[in-house]
Amino acid sequence: MIKTALLTTVLLLLNFQKPTIDTDKDRWKPYYVDAVPAVIASNWVLPFDVSNRKDIKQIKVISIFGDHRDSFYKGHIHTAIDINPLKPKTSLIGVYPIAKGVVCSVHLAENQRTVVVKHKLADGKVMFTSYKHLKEVYVSQGQQVTEQTKLARLFTKQESKKYGGDYHHLHLEIRKNFDDYGCASWLTMNQKQLDQRFYNPLIFLKTKLKS
Repeated sequence: MIKTALLTTVLLLLNFQKPTIDTDKDRWKPYYVDAVPAVIASNWVLPFDVSNRKDIKQIKVISIFGDHRDSFYKGHIHTAIDINPLKPKTSLIGVYPIAKGVVCSVHLAENQRTVVVKHKLADGKVMFTSYKHLKEVYVSQGQQVTEQTKLARLFTKQESKKYGGDYHHLHLEIRKNFDDYGCASWLTMNQKQLDQRFYNPLIFLKTKLKS
């Protein structure tokens, strides 16, 4: 199913059709499960196993939020920050939820594999965090997770060379909603679309890690 969706995307690009969030989102809906988080997300931490998951200085930012990108779909806006732990404990870097929630989507494949976690807030609203460029995934849709649940692991530098790019980092999105079922990650083309669905992850983390 995933390979079919990716093939369709390639064919659209080859035929010079320009997919949009609205025209593309239905292809990704089958990978979404409308699960309900069992508990409120109140404790926010970094997504890596570092000595202090409340210390923003323990991550290294590789790419910033809001940049215009030429990769995959030219001109799209970077909806995340690309990060790694500043001092990895091992070459096999695990990825963890930044708060309690439930896995609502596992989609894409190969170097773009993604896990999305849905979070329930104290005011009753929900939000989402998305973790992309995963080599191995250890969770499934509908699974309740905590900050200690290992979602996945990242590519090593050597493993990422297979795809001709630098995929050995975490593409971390902090989302206001998930109505696009994931495709806004590469089809966000203007500031309005960015503001509609995404928070700046670095600002979000700096604020939440203090609480």
